[in-house]
Amino acid sequence: MIEQLKNYHEQEKLMALIILSLFVPMIPSIIIMLIVLIIALRKGYLQSAYHHTKASRFVLIFGVLEMIVSLFYRNFPGFGFCFLIVIFFSVAIFFREYLTEAFFEKMTKAILILSVIAALAGFIQYIVILQSFHIHEPLLVVFNTPMHRINAFYFNSNYYAMMINFFIGIGFYKILKAIQKKRVKTILGILAIILINMFALYLSGCRTAWPALALGLIVMLFFAKFYKLFAGIAVLSAGGAGLMATHPQLISRFSNIHKYIGVRRNIWRVAILNIKSHPLFGEGPMTYWHIYKNYKHAHPTQHAHNVFIDPVLSFGIVGICTIAPYFITSIAGLHRMHKKHCNDALVGLIIGMIVMTLVHGLLDYTIFFVHTATLFLIIMGSFDMYTKDTEA
Repeated sequence: MIEQLKNYHEQEKLMALIILSLFVPMIPSIIIMLIVLIIALRKGYLQSAYHHTKASRFVLIFGVLEMIVSLFYRNFPGFGFCFLIVIFFSVAIFFREYLTEAFFEKMTKAILILSVIAALAGFIQYIVILQSFHIHEPLLVVFNTPMHRINAFYFNSNYYAMMINFFIGIGFYKILKAIQKKRVKTILGILAIILINMFALYLSGCRTAWPALALGLIVMLFFAKFYKLFAGIAVLSAGGAGLMATHPQLISRFSNIHKYIGVRRNIWRVAILNIKSHPLFGEGPMTYWHIYKNYKHAHPTQHAHNVFIDPVLSFGIVGICTIAPYFITSIAGLHRMHKKHCNDALVGLIIGMIVMTLVHGLLDYTIFFVHTATLFLIIMGSFDMYTKDTEA
């Protein structure tokens, strides 16, 4: 992809930089995205994207609203995160305007190749972790503490696990396209990349990622109309669930799942108590981190570890209603694409990633992060390649 940059249009070069930014640590990633958006703003590309993308204005309204709410409650980390939210959505809106089918295929291929580099970084981390415990021989063990689990470039092992889920989903998308074109070598190559990522997923020690991945792939294959593969993955997933139930020792960190859920319940209890006191506007992004000290025996953490609870806690009913039009129009665009049957595999990928996010979000909030949110929003908005609508 880097060698081909000179043949890209200017907008495609900027999009390529964004993709590369998803494979560096958080701070450099944010800096790259910000630089790209500033360039796009100076060239007029971003203004055009906002003008042509339906309901995009609600992103800016939402951002301003949450800044006001965060400042009102002196939630300064949340105020800073408001800028990041606008950056995530602005990147996605930029992609929606300029992404083409040809570039999308190159982009997804690059993501898979770069995912192997991320996995290699994770494997090196794993060796370092073993050595920190004075373990120098080959040994497959996953530790409970977050600092002793691999995260590659992604700050936390659970964020990395969410990215791996997306990588594998993209891998399945590329396999479905290769099956249509009967490219056996391509299929075998992508399967190898998927296996590498699945091993990295195991080393991440993230338990929630496995059911999220299985259900996401099942739904993806169903909407992509690959019914035989759908049935095969469904059977394998059911078998895996049965094996997990009868032999929990095969799954890393599964033995303390009850304690894990108990901690989550404590977090949710505190979050719900605060929702009751601030139901309309919340207290801005990162509200849980801002308020947990106000509650006795509250578990200290950054967010509410639930994709359904935390948005209500942080943004309130008014905040959610403010950003909702963007997602509603996106779902409507995806539905129009589905009716046209112009790329059923892509429809499957988008819906599969949504399912992964929601299932993983039952016990965590991994979508609320720089890399995961940006990649999710880019893929989710890719339907606009086929359903361009110039109404603002």
